Amino acid sequence: MTTLAHRAALGGPTNGGIVARRAVIRWAGRMFRREWRQQFLVVALLTVAVAGAVGSITVVYNTSPADNAIGSANHLLRLDGTDPRKLEAVLASAARRFGRTEVIGHRSVPVPGAVDTVDFRAQDPRGAYGGELLALRRGRYPTSPRQVAVTDGVADLLRLEIGSTLALDGHRRTVVGIVENPRKLSDEFALVARSTAEAADHVSVLVDASNTSIESFMRTPTARSVFTGSEDRPDNRAADTFAMFSVAIVFLLLASLIAAAGFAVVAQRRLRQLGMLTAIGATQKHLRLVLMANGGLVGALAALSGTIVGLALWIAVAPTLESAVGHRIDRLSLPWVLIAIAVLLAVAGATAAAWWPGRTVARLPVMLALSGRPPRPRPARHAAIAAAVLIAAGIGCLALSNRDRPPLIMAGIVATIVGCLLLGPPAIRILSGLAGRLSIAPRLALRDLVRYQARSGAALAAVTLALGIAAATVVIASAEDAKSAAAPPNLSDRQIRVYMGPPDSPGDPALDAVAQLDRLTARVSQLVSDLRATAIPLRKAFRPGEAPLVVAGARVRPTIDLARQVDRRLWRPESALYVATPAVLSYLGIDPAAIEPGTEFVADRSVPTQELSFPPKMGSREDTAVANVQTIETGRHLFGDPWGEWAAGQKPTFITLEGLHRHGWKQIPAGWLVESRRPLTRDQIADARDLAASTGLRIEVRREATSNARTMALVIGAGALLALGILAMTVGLIRSESAGDLRTLTATGATPRARRTLTATTAGALALLGALLGVAGAYVVLTATYYDDLGYLSHVPVAYLALAVIGVPLASTAAGWLLAGREPPGIARTVIQ
Repeated sequence: MTTLAHRAALGGPTNGGIVARRAVIRWAGRMFRREWRQQFLVVALLTVAVAGAVGSITVVYNTSPADNAIGSANHLLRLDGTDPRKLEAVLASAARRFGRTEVIGHRSVPVPGAVDTVDFRAQDPRGAYGGELLALRRGRYPTSPRQVAVTDGVADLLRLEIGSTLALDGHRRTVVGIVENPRKLSDEFALVARSTAEAADHVSVLVDASNTSIESFMRTPTARSVFTGSEDRPDNRAADTFAMFSVAIVFLLLASLIAAAGFAVVAQRRLRQLGMLTAIGATQKHLRLVLMANGGLVGALAALSGTIVGLALWIAVAPTLESAVGHRIDRLSLPWVLIAIAVLLAVAGATAAAWWPGRTVARLPVMLALSGRPPRPRPARHAAIAAAVLIAAGIGCLALSNRDRPPLIMAGIVATIVGCLLLGPPAIRILSGLAGRLSIAPRLALRDLVRYQARSGAALAAVTLALGIAAATVVIASAEDAKSAAAPPNLSDRQIRVYMGPPDSPGDPALDAVAQLDRLTARVSQLVSDLRATAIPLRKAFRPGEAPLVVAGARVRPTIDLARQVDRRLWRPESALYVATPAVLSYLGIDPAAIEPGTEFVADRSVPTQELSFPPKMGSREDTAVANVQTIETGRHLFGDPWGEWAAGQKPTFITLEGLHRHGWKQIPAGWLVESRRPLTRDQIADARDLAASTGLRIEVRREATSNARTMALVIGAGALLALGILAMTVGLIRSESAGDLRTLTATGATPRARRTLTATTAGALALLGALLGVAGAYVVLTATYYDDLGYLSHVPVAYLALAVIGVPLASTAAGWLLAGREPPGIARTVIQ
């Protein structure tokens, strides 16, 4: 080795230099095999980071929205099917113009006893373009008019199984299979055998043609007479690639930070050996090569094992992910090119991470290296200035990106992240400034963080990034949940809304005979008894003198709802109007005596009554403005509506009996609100629907709401576990580097309690700083991104962020306390290097 080192120093790059570099690389490999136990944790954490990068890339690649209505075509045309002759002519014209087309028929059939409808779909499973929109889960496809296949949702709604009979549309069919739309799992329908398009309410025509050809076809008089809309394939490939690349960059930056912390310790552990190598003639390049070879070897092992672990985890979580993203996922549909790039970047990042501590060690004087002392920490003021500049530049890029310029978004994210990471050394120094007021053990722990700033700073940056990613994801998921919850739910999970009118009716049944109302009331009483619930009769207002309408064969009276005038002739429905009967007021928790005299209407504060009016009756031009309104506040779920009265987020409005009399209106039964003491089960809902169907009533129950709570819990848990792993490695490395000091403390009488306090303080301090910087950095990035819509971030997920800011430091402190305290071996002797 001495000869090779001298030849490397004197012989030039082509002779001795090459031989010496080979010898140095071989020596680095032998040292890695000798110290594999010490480097195992570094390899393990790098493996986790690479696995996270590979897994995240595959998740982002497969969570992009599927083309759920077009299949392999590039355009979908929607045509009205009410006029079979016109529809047949348009379909023939489309076939001549576009060549190959696929026609899918749709017919909406109401479910007896419910406000739901079922889409009877006529589609060829082997269609030219729609094969991707249909998949068989169990059984077989229907092949005759007497057969049908249904989706899981329809089967649950109607309590069907293979072999059951479905007669919803008046034709008895045997259920022969369970099907689904793989591109949109929430798409519920009943698949019938291929039939003529004339039997459909509307049809979807799939074609593969240019935009010019489609526009030319839609302008023809024949097509325009039945055309109702179109859809084309969105091109999200650039955005998806950018998202995957961003995720890969962030995770590989995390891997490099983890590697930097580990390689700083490796450099310190080999400091005397490297000093000896310098003393016998090795150059700075040879010393850097030792650590870079170690970094390349560690990076290669971590990249290989991380890729295997990431792909294995992807296969394991893919079934769960399908329900979250709403479409089926091909397990082998992976971005192999991006994965290969991520693996190469992982190796390059680990090698680059080893270069910086190698550069620092190579510049040390020989005597300082032989003494084994760590290099003097560099002043942190330069890092603080660089951090401020990068954060300012990142915020500027994110603000200018307007959320639709990928290069600026990427530059802003990277600059802001790196700027936040550079705040680590100043934060460590600020925290260590508090050491003077603490007892001896915490004081030593905090000062050791500054003393070993190279590895503690890199580890703090890794913890900051891990928790920052988790915090940003949780904040966005919470914002989306808050956005979804802005529109009030139609009902609670304990309520059933009972309707009396036919589907899509503008009014309620004209119950001219008392016996009719008594019969319906008896049925509702039976439902209330079965559910052990209470029922609140609901009534609406109508103008006397208006003739009843005939809807679906039933006579109904048009009821009055509140609307907002859009133009001179058009009013848009905004809120349903109910009569404030004593039963309704009691349900709302309002004392009838609290209604001020002269009050005509009672409304929730969220209803903009100053913009509302009552549409004029037929033949009249005068509308009735809403006046004499008393506002209330109630958190009760109110009455539901299957026709979209809640689409604008409005709650019902109530007219008092005095207001009803003043306007000369009358009231009519409008159903019941049934409320149980406990959440309703599926069987109870199905029994209630059957009971309603037998009487001609219909029921509405709570629609399922989506929530990201599970995603937030998984993300914050994964971030916390990763941060704890990084802290375990860092604390172990720092405490191993200060083993000599620990031996001295033990020899002078330090108790296990003092040793536990050292480790617990080190872990807790790094965790607290990392959590604070991570959450703050996440909000800086998100605030700069959504600066024009800060209300989007107004819903703060306090519980999840508290888990990061409080839970992770407490867990780190507790783990450090429990795992430390053992007396170090060989107190009276120093380990031979």
